[in-house]
Amino acid sequence: MDLITKAIALKTTDYGESDKFILLYSLDHGKISVHAKGIRKAKAKLKFAGDTFCFGNYELAQTGDRYMLKTCEQLESFYTLREDIVCYYSACAIAECIANYTEEGQSDPVLFVETLRALEQLVLGTNPLTVVLRYLLGFVKSQGFALDFKRCAECGELNKKMFLDFAKGGILCDSHRTLDSIAVTPRVISACNLLEDMPFDKLKTVTFSNELLKDALGDVGQYIAHSFSQNKSLAELLHLA
Repeated sequence: MDLITKAIALKTTDYGESDKFILLYSLDHGKISVHAKGIRKAKAKLKFAGDTFCFGNYELAQTGDRYMLKTCEQLESFYTLREDIVCYYSACAIAECIANYTEEGQSDPVLFVETLRALEQLVLGTNPLTVVLRYLLGFVKSQGFALDFKRCAECGELNKKMFLDFAKGGILCDSHRTLDSIAVTPRVISACNLLEDMPFDKLKTVTFSNELLKDALGDVGQYIAHSFSQNKSLAELLHLA
């Protein structure tokens, strides 16, 4: 049985002499692992389909729970993401969220569109740190781990001193936090409140310093590490930016 779906190539793994396994993120079927035969050959017609971040209409042959690449119509290569190391690791941090923190075969059309919009903004030159922060805030929300920066998760108050609590999983005031928490600055809280639900095409209208964005990403990155596992691409991004 054949399957045709719009998908983004999240990562690839070389296999044998000329094959690859491609981890696709599909609009209709979530994550799919696909065997692409001969795609590493110099003259392979579908070589582009195995490039990381390729977005296209993928046609797959399905046998049981296995998928084989048949053909692909490329819709966007996102090739320029590979030309700037900060943009590249920003895109990798986004892809790593889907690759490591979502279940295979779990479709989420809203998250798929968010992922696509984030990659588009990176190509258009929007500050990569702004794009990644906006994406991560939306991602944790989509997975049921939303952070409410507007008030304490327990008492509902917004005080001058707020904390990201890993034990209780949320933003808490000084009176309700545990010892397993870190202070969140008012500037980080304001930035996250502004970006949390902002459409991706509006991100260029906001200007934050990279230092502030790195502080916010560091906090959210720690929350993700406690809720899922460390996002290694995000850690590298913060080192490079």
